[in-house]
Amino acid sequence: MKLHTIELTTDLFVKPELVWDTWMDSARHSLLAQAPAVIDPRVGGQYSLWGGSVFGEFVYLDRPRVIAQTWRTVDFTPEMPDTRLELAFEERVNGTRLRVTHGHIPGPMVRLFRDAWTRYYFPRMTTIGLKV
Repeated sequence: MKLHTIELTTDLFVKPELVWDTWMDSARHSLLAQAPAVIDPRVGGQYSLWGGSVFGEFVYLDRPRVIAQTWRTVDFTPEMPDTRLELAFEERVNGTRLRVTHGHIPGPMVRLFRDAWTRYYFPRMTTIGLKV
């Protein structure tokens, strides 16, 4: 099975600490996802989104610069590996540049994952005050 990587960036007009903390907090991430999020914010900590349909584990945390985690959905077949998600937060003059690197994505799911970032997650950051 061929695996793919997508890389996306967005500029957020708040400090990296706010973006990082939003991602790592169950209540704030629930607002971002517009669905329940359960997050254990430590290396080895588990998380789940959308009633458990997305889940994984944090593998590296460097506040407020990097979050690395595994990512899997209930739509994955048993032979599909977990995807790898890295969020990198670069402080800029007017806020934060968020770089998303989402790797090990099975071919049939590349478009779905790209759309999830560009149509849902990034725009929702506007609604909770992370982006103007």
